[in-house]
Amino acid sequence: MKQHKSVLFLTSIMILLSACNSKKEFISLPDNIQGQIESTDAYVVECPKEMQADVESSNIAAYTGGGLLFALVDCAITAHRQDSAKNLMIDLQKQLMEFNLEERFKSKFEQTLKNADWLHLCNIYYVKDLNDKTYEEILPKVKSDTVLTAQFNYKLNPEFNVLTGTLYLTLYPASSKIKKMVNTENTANTPIFKFNVSATASLPYKGEDIDENAKRWAQNKGAYLKKALENIVDQIGFSVEQALKHPTHLPEE
Repeated sequence: MKQHKSVLFLTSIMILLSACNSKKEFISLPDNIQGQIESTDAYVVECPKEMQADVESSNIAAYTGGGLLFALVDCAITAHRQDSAKNLMIDLQKQLMEFNLEERFKSKFEQTLKNADWLHLCNIYYVKDLNDKTYEEILPKVKSDTVLTAQFNYKLNPEFNVLTGTLYLTLYPASSKIKKMVNTENTANTPIFKFNVSATASLPYKGEDIDENAKRWAQNKGAYLKKALENIVDQIGFSVEQALKHPTHLPEE
């Protein structure tokens, strides 16, 4: 038991260190617009309930000079790798079912938005997806000055030894007042603030055997996996909070 606790402690440190290495994409919010925002509605995509994983693409077509036959071979190899990855994650999916990531994310994210006084948050709506169709349905009904959209996802790398979580946050003009200030009628194509941030967590032993790595994530009732997701959500929440404090410029690293 003592050894198990030591391993978890070491894992927590490694997760926290790797989570600090975040990649951001930023569109600053002009000062004059920030001062005119009196209300914001937020639309947040529900957290994925299943683990995803990147797979290495097959490059046979590129190596052989292309052609339909080799392109089909590439597709077949990639599909096989995707199926294999899905099978390896069966135990991980079981552990995720016992871990309420959605509630942890909601609690952290909602409080972060409320702390950003300039947003004047009115409502938070949770939706299954955000795409062109949902934008067409949502935007005409909005009564607030701005609309904030957010989407969080997470996935393993092809080697199954690094977990990455990413939050996509975008603010759009909604009221005629704000749209006039940015000279647009097309709300969905005119973001006035954008902040994308990623955080990563690594297994303590970064082997390249994906079967073994999948087992490590799932062992001890998914202890590594749950701790990784907790720290990723916390680190991303902290980064977003800093960005919302000063939306006119990128927070210093």
